[in-house]
Amino acid sequence: MNNEIHYICYEEALEVYRKMIDASGGGFVGVRDEGGILATLDSIQNDDYYPTFTKKLSSLVFRFCSGHYFNDGNKRIALTLGAYFLHKNNYQWEACIFMRQLEAIVYHVAASHISQDMLLRIMVSFMSGQDYDEELKIDIANAIGAGELGINGEDYNKMD
Repeated sequence: MNNEIHYICYEEALEVYRKMIDASGGGFVGVRDEGGILATLDSIQNDDYYPTFTKKLSSLVFRFCSGHYFNDGNKRIALTLGAYFLHKNNYQWEACIFMRQLEAIVYHVAASHISQDMLLRIMVSFMSGQDYDEELKIDIANAIGAGELGINGEDYNKMD
């Protein structure tokens, strides 16, 4: 495989966003932070900060998810751009399974339960085709366990 990385430009990211919104049933469309989008797409090209494809992918997904660059669909665009970046760089199988495998993870990134460092550990496992090691599994469980499961509240705690 050619080691040259093919990056996503701003116009491409917007086109992927428009198609993603259309395919997923719409939403409150619009760019909220053009500067954030441009900075993210530019920064992942810096090999001093992101020397590997996996680090670039992880940063792309994390920043689009947590940056809230769009009015709607930030988790969806983070997943979609991650899959698109993989596809664009001939990681065909990984692109096919990316959204399904990382959907729940991205939800917890958006909720600030999963840090950028933990997401990188997850991406390293994903790109290597390996299952998460036991330490990472425990760290993920602890991170997502910090969030609400939606079963607490006055109705849940009632005693009949």
